[in-house]
Amino acid sequence: MSKDKTVPDALSQTCRMNNSFAKMHQTLSEAQSVAITMHVRPDGDSLGSSAALRMMLLSMGKRVDVFFDGEVPNNLLYIEGVETFIPAGTDFDDSTIYDVLIVLDTNEAARIGAWQTLLDRAKRVIVFDHHLNPTLDAYLLITNPLRASVGEMMFEYMTDQKVEITTPMAEALYTAVSSDTGCFLFPNTTSYTHHVASELMKTNINVATINYSNFREYDPKQISALMEVLRQIKFLAAGKIAVTYLNYKMVKKYKFDHETRHRFQRYATDAQGVRVSIFLTEMERDVFNISLRSHGNVNVAEIAATFGGGGHKNAAGVTMEGRYKNVIKKLVERVELELRRCSTVGEE
Repeated sequence: MSKDKTVPDALSQTCRMNNSFAKMHQTLSEAQSVAITMHVRPDGDSLGSSAALRMMLLSMGKRVDVFFDGEVPNNLLYIEGVETFIPAGTDFDDSTIYDVLIVLDTNEAARIGAWQTLLDRAKRVIVFDHHLNPTLDAYLLITNPLRASVGEMMFEYMTDQKVEITTPMAEALYTAVSSDTGCFLFPNTTSYTHHVASELMKTNINVATINYSNFREYDPKQISALMEVLRQIKFLAAGKIAVTYLNYKMVKKYKFDHETRHRFQRYATDAQGVRVSIFLTEMERDVFNISLRSHGNVNVAEIAATFGGGGHKNAAGVTMEGRYKNVIKKLVERVELELRRCSTVGEE
């Protein structure tokens, strides 16, 4: 889908948000059982938004089960209720039929991972997301690519439906909003983002503690791994591309979660002159989880889509298989093509 078609679609979807919120709330009010799931390798946005929604549903007297494929990063364990979330591989009754399944922070079945089966175990499916080009069939599709995070959308939904946002809910939503904006440093941060954060802070959440946990605190054991990552950074294309990786041996040795790996990537992303950073994590032999980050108008979502991945303009990901040299060659060539495109149209 071209950009010219995508943007009007996003705007028209935004115009329908209030009606969609009302329909969603009515659907949830009528339900007895609700399942919530999210994208694989959940982050602060998906976990925080899921936790806040779970708290709301529990206050309404609903049965709520939250499913995820991956792990809860250690720095996010403070979010109320995440200890009840059901990870992939759990011995869970797969015959349960839910009145409603809510898919958060993704609009693709494959991105749900091991819990895709939930799509066939719900009477109604609601997709609640902020990515472009949804592919999931749903009873109700609520998507707004103009919002920086699902946390913003969840706040918007709850305030629109006059839901009381308690302090634990506000902590979860602030985590969601701050996570997907890099503590309000990423270019997706808007005035509305700051408005949401301001309103959530009025519930007396401990912003300093949340920000310290998510953006500053680290385990001293990470230092040796970080040194390895820094030693391996390579700058290509006259310093516009930064590449680094964790090989399989390092992954097995350190066992860092994806939030820690994203912190490592910032050293490559934030180097002066870098427009795109590529961070490869060899999760299995010759199987790489690849994180792409960019500045300005360099669209890494389109780069990821070339290889079957996706995401946002300045933050995307994909999984690729093959020898490291072949994988990185394909990625760098595609990034260079995008950089040339941006340079030609004056967007870089």
